Amino acid sequence: MVFGSASLSVADITVLGNGHAPIYVSDKNVGDFDFNNDNLIDYYVRAHYTGNSNQVYKVDYKIIDECVDGSTYNDAKLKLGFSTTDFFYFDRTWFTDFDVWTQWFKSGSNDDNKRIDLISLSHGMLPIPFPLSGDDVIQNKDKKKGSFVHKNGIPELDGQTGWEGSVFFRGSPGQYYLWTVHPSGGIDGCDRFAAIGIPIIIN
Repeated sequence: MVFGSASLSVADITVLGNGHAPIYVSDKNVGDFDFNNDNLIDYYVRAHYTGNSNQVYKVDYKIIDECVDGSTYNDAKLKLGFSTTDFFYFDRTWFTDFDVWTQWFKSGSNDDNKRIDLISLSHGMLPIPFPLSGDDVIQNKDKKKGSFVHKNGIPELDGQTGWEGSVFFRGSPGQYYLWTVHPSGGIDGCDRFAAIGIPIIIN
């Protein structure tokens, strides 16, 4: 099992804005998000890169089925975590005090506290095996519309089938990694990665 790196190079990111709240998207042309080496993008993210603590951050995800171990709400697994940006994993601290949600989590009686509970890990720990703590982000409670949506032919994934959804959050000032955490255990493709992180700056 390999812990996905959050140390994205400048080449991985296309900056679409400047000033108060720049936006970045994963760069399809670099190839770092082609985990199967088949010239198809397997993981797409578009996010606020930096802003302030009063701002609601938005992150859009599009992820192939393999990364989350399934194409149905019963099978697919995806959790979220925030950590410090230390280079070595054993120096990282994990946080659970961010306010994180999707529209589905906020709606009706879908979730008791109307937020996504983050994974809770001790200092320096890796999310291996797949953590028991934290809410599964991909849910629908047998309703027609869930927190993420399964789609065929996603353009950002070069026409592959997968999951897409938007996550919102607020947090205290600081520099963080936002992690998607998924089951791992394979030796190739997206199944090698227990987590994939992106940098977030809150002023």
